[in-house]
Amino acid sequence: MTRLALAWVRAAAALLPHSRRERYSEQWRADVEGAREVGLHPLGVALGALRVARRERGPLTVPVPVIVLVLRLRESRGVGAALVVLLLVGLGGGGLLY
Repeated sequence: MTRLALAWVRAAAALLPHSRRERYSEQWRADVEGAREVGLHPLGVALGALRVARRERGPLTVPVPVIVLVLRLRESRGVGAALVVLLLVGLGGGGLLY
């Protein structure tokens, strides 16, 4: 389990900006390796690292043409347009629609 947790920590560190990657990676590896000593599961610690990395990465930026397309398709009555809007919502663009 610890090997899997360390792999998740490496993946989490890869999500971070390069300037913060080494510091967080070192800390998270130590946290995973010492998790059992304090009664935590290593995978739980690794999952926490993934959550932090996602938060630290910052918001997803969407190019302006995509925003314009979504707003235009939102006004459309066609089935194809509805499917495209649903796809974009599924990709995390839900905040753009409302």
